[in-house]
Amino acid sequence: MEAKPRPLLGSLLGLLLGIVVVALLWQLGVVPPDQLVLFGVLAVTVFMVTSILTQRVELVRKRFVLVTVLCGLMAGVAVAGIPDMIAGGSISDGCFAEGTSSLGSKTPDSTSLADPFDMKRTDSVAWTGESVDVFTDWKSSTGIDVGGFPVEIWSGSSANEDQKQSNSGVEDVSGRLADIEESTGIALAGIYHVYGNLDANEGGCDMSAYVRLPGEGVFAGTLNLVMWGTLAALIVIILIMAGVVRHSITRAAFPGASASGAAAAAATDPSPTENRAKESAPRAESGRETKPESRRPEPQAKDKPERAWRQEPGRDEPDAPDAPPSGDDKPEV
Repeated sequence: MEAKPRPLLGSLLGLLLGIVVVALLWQLGVVPPDQLVLFGVLAVTVFMVTSILTQRVELVRKRFVLVTVLCGLMAGVAVAGIPDMIAGGSISDGCFAEGTSSLGSKTPDSTSLADPFDMKRTDSVAWTGESVDVFTDWKSSTGIDVGGFPVEIWSGSSANEDQKQSNSGVEDVSGRLADIEESTGIALAGIYHVYGNLDANEGGCDMSAYVRLPGEGVFAGTLNLVMWGTLAALIVIILIMAGVVRHSITRAAFPGASASGAAAAAATDPSPTENRAKESAPRAESGRETKPESRRPEPQAKDKPERAWRQEPGRDEPDAPDAPPSGDDKPEV
C-alpha cells in the first residue's frame, strides 16, 4: 500500500482553523483581528496542521516546502503589523475627537490595545469633533481594520456652507447593535480597531482608535455558537485525517504485516466451501456407522486338528497306543 501524506489538505484545514481562532479571539474581546494577529495566527495554524497531516516530509518534499514558504510569507506580513499595534490610537494634528460613555471618556490617541475605549451594550455614547481649519465640501468615512485592510462601515459628505469647525452628536449603542443584528443576524462584540478619515479642499483629518464592546457571554449568541461548533468539528476532522495518514504510512513501511494479518484472518475464518465440507463429513461418518453390514460374511475354514508331529522322510508313523484291556480278557494267573 502506498503512503499518502496530505500537506495540501493540511494547509486548507489549518487556514480554516486559523480563521475560526481569530474570530473567537475577536468576539471574546481578547484581541482585534489586526494584521499581526490575523496573519500570525494563520501562519502558525497552517504550518502546524500541515505538519500533522504530512508526518513524513521526504515523501512530499516539494509540496511541504511550498506550504512552508507560504507560512513564512504570512509570518513576514504579521511582523510588519507590529508597529501599528504598538503605536495605539492616533489623530492628525489640528484635529480633535472625544467619546464619552458610562464607563468614561477617551480621545483616539489615548486608546490602545491594552486600554481601549470601553462602552456598554446599552450605552448612549456622546461624541465631539473639532478642527483648526474650516473644511468645506468634505467627504468622510469610518470603518474597522481587519488584517491591515480597511472595511468601511459608514460614509458621508457635506458642503459645510455654515463654515463649521466642530460637530457633535449622541449615538444609541443598543439601537445600532439591534439594526446590525436584524440585518445580518450577527451580535457584534469584542475589540475593534476603528478608523476614520475626512478629506476636504482645505486638508483633512485621520484618526484610529481601539473600542471594546463586551459580549453577552462565551457561548451566548448565534455567532459564538457557530464558531465553537466549527472549531470542534475542525479539530475532530484533523485528528481523523492524522490517523488515516499515519495508518497509510505504517502499512507502506511494513507491507508484510497486513499480509500476515490477512492470512491469520483467513486461517481463523475458513471459507464457506471449507465450512460445508466440514459439516458434511460428520454426517457421512455417522451414516457409515449406523448402516447395517450388508455384505455376507466370508466362510471360515473348519478347524482341523493339528498334527502332533511332523512326518520326516524315512520315518515310520508311530504305533497306535495299546487299547485298554476289555472286560473279557483277564490276565492269566
